[in-house]
Amino acid sequence: METPLSGIPDDIPADLTKIRIEKSQLSELPKAAFSRAKFLKHLWLNFNDIAIINIKSLEGLVNLTELRLQGNKLRSVPWTAFEETPNLKILDLKHNRIDALPEHALKFLPGLTYLDLSSNQLSVISKDVFLNWPLYHAENRHEQPAASNVVLALNDNPWLCDCRLGGFIEFIKSLSPPFILMNSYLTCSAPEFKAGKFFHEVDLKTCVKPVVSAPDTNITVPLGGNITLTCFATARPEPAVR
Repeated sequence: METPLSGIPDDIPADLTKIRIEKSQLSELPKAAFSRAKFLKHLWLNFNDIAIINIKSLEGLVNLTELRLQGNKLRSVPWTAFEETPNLKILDLKHNRIDALPEHALKFLPGLTYLDLSSNQLSVISKDVFLNWPLYHAENRHEQPAASNVVLALNDNPWLCDCRLGGFIEFIKSLSPPFILMNSYLTCSAPEFKAGKFFHEVDLKTCVKPVVSAPDTNITVPLGGNITLTCFATARPEPAVR
């Protein structure tokens, strides 16, 4: 029986174009982990224990077109690491534990044709994550014809369908080719009264930030006396005061 790898080998042949390390004990990708493989195009690291990616782990991989990290333990990704991979087209991050996407996440991924973030822990993200994507800008400005469809997989995340997700939901509703959702029926997980509803059934355009006010703000009470203070909270949807 082969012993599972616990680290990246130091003697990777320089002429490899594909590396596949799966079901091993890899827990992190260190700096310049595959830099010897200058011609590497396909890197499959599925079903390991990877929880940490060094910001320079992809150093030297200018020819990389496919990176698959399905089924690891990633809670976050150093998105600026993709500055080293300008030709990346396929990025598979499904079945991890990613719970946030910064607004610059896709800045260095201008050539993607497939992005899979399904089955993570995303609950709220800003529409600016995608509006800041150079590929989205280029297509909407008609700067260049799309070479192929761009597939996005965002399903099976615990989406929190409150006002914070409103912009993202409207963005999803507006998507059209060449941008295609692998599963267009994204589903709300919370709040409870929206759980199970599809994005296209949710209207968050009329959200109004809560405002709390009190009718009386200057009250004098005798020492030892009791008083009941009343306040009002207004918002849309109606806020729950606890």
